[in-house]
Amino acid sequence: MPESPPVPLPHPAGPLAGYRVLDFADEKGQLCARLLGELGADVIKVEPPRDGDPTRQNGPFFRDEAAPNTSLYWWAMNAGKRSITCQLRLEAGRDLVRRLAAVSDIVIETGMPGTAAELGLDYPALSAVNPGVIVVSITNFGQAGPYKDMLATDIVGSAMGGHMYLNGDDERGPVRTLAPQAYAQANVQGAVGAMIALYARGVNDGGGQHVDVSMQEAVANALDNAQQTWDIRHINNRGPGTGRMVGGNPGPRYLYETADGWVTCLALGGLIGPSAGVAIDWLAATGEARDLDSLAWRTKLAALVPLEPKDRAYVEETLAAFCKTKPKESLVEQAQQRGFGWAPVFSPREVVESKHLKARDFWVRVRHEDIGESFIYPGPPFRLGLTPWAQRGRAPLVGEHNEQVYGELLGLDAAELRRLRMRMVV
Repeated sequence: MPESPPVPLPHPAGPLAGYRVLDFADEKGQLCARLLGELGADVIKVEPPRDGDPTRQNGPFFRDEAAPNTSLYWWAMNAGKRSITCQLRLEAGRDLVRRLAAVSDIVIETGMPGTAAELGLDYPALSAVNPGVIVVSITNFGQAGPYKDMLATDIVGSAMGGHMYLNGDDERGPVRTLAPQAYAQANVQGAVGAMIALYARGVNDGGGQHVDVSMQEAVANALDNAQQTWDIRHINNRGPGTGRMVGGNPGPRYLYETADGWVTCLALGGLIGPSAGVAIDWLAATGEARDLDSLAWRTKLAALVPLEPKDRAYVEETLAAFCKTKPKESLVEQAQQRGFGWAPVFSPREVVESKHLKARDFWVRVRHEDIGESFIYPGPPFRLGLTPWAQRGRAPLVGEHNEQVYGELLGLDAAELRRLRMRMVV
C-alpha cells in the first residue's frame, strides 16, 4: 500500500520557504494565509479544541455529509496548512500562542478591534516576545473609526464598500455577486500587506509592524473609476444590468443569449465605430443584418456619434436575434477572427473543462488519503520562474499536527501534551 503524502507537502523552492505564519483567521483571512503557504511559508492554523474552527461547518459538504473534515469551503481556504488546537480562553493556551509567536514571522487575526488586546495577543504583546513579528489584522472596518465595532459579513462589506451598488439594474436595485468578493478582496490585500511588511522588515533592521486591513477599504479600492466619476463629474456609476456604464451614463447592452449560453461583446459587438462595416458584413453574410447594411446605417454606425435610444435598441435587437440561434464558442471564434472583443460567458463547469486552462496545466489534483479520494483544485494565481508557486496538499484535520508543532517548536513531550488535553487547553 503506498505511503500517504505528508500534509502539507514540502515546498523548499518557494520564495517564503523558511518563514512561519500563525493563522487565527475566519473567512476574512484564511485565503490570505493559504496564499502565503503556497509560496512556501509554514502556515499553522490555530483552532479551538474538539470541533475545530467554526468555518469547518460552512457548506457545501462532501457527499452532503456535514462533518468537521468534509466542508468544501474548509478544503478550499485551508489547503496546505498544518492544524493545531489551542483554547485561547485559558491563560495556558494564550501562553502557548505567545511562545509560538516568538518563533513565527507573521500572525494573521480577524477578531473585532480590541479582542486580541483583551487576550493579551495583540501586536504590542506579541512584539514584546518577538520584535520582528508582523501582525496582520483583517477586520470589517479597520482598527479605528466610527464603524470599527460594527458587525459585518461579506454582504455588508460589498454594500458599504460600494461594490453592490455597481451590480444589478434600475428595476431590481443593487445586488450582491454570488462569490464572496468582499472577503476575497480583504484576503488578497491582507496577503499584499503581509508581504510588504516582510520586505520592510528585511530593510528596516528586522523590525516587525502591525498591518491594519479593512474589508470596506479593500472593496472600495477595487471599483475601477467609480469614485473618480463621482468626484469629477458628480455622476454615480450604478448597476447597468446587461449593459455597462460609459462615462457615468448607461451604455449599450453587452450580454447576449446564444443557443447554448451567453456571450459578452463590447461596442455592440463591433457594430459601432470604424470597424462597423466588418461587423455588418458578417451579419449580412448570414442574411441577418436586417437593414443595417444600408448606406444610411453604415454611415451612422461608423460615425462614432452616440445613437439615439430607439436606434440603439434596434441595433441591440438585431444583434440579439443574430446570437440567439448560434453556439457561443463558434460566435466568439468568428468574432475574434474579425478583431472584435467577444468572449463566452463560462459556467463553473465550463471553467473546469476549459481547454485553455487544461493546456496550461492550471488544475491540480489533490489526494485526500483520509477519505480515499482525489479532487481538482485551482492552480497558480501567478507563475514565478525561479521561485514557483505550489499547491501544498489537502486541508488538515482538526489538531492533526499538535504533536508535530508543539513537540518540534516548543519542545513539549507526549506526557505534557496529554496533560494539556485533559485540561482542554489543546
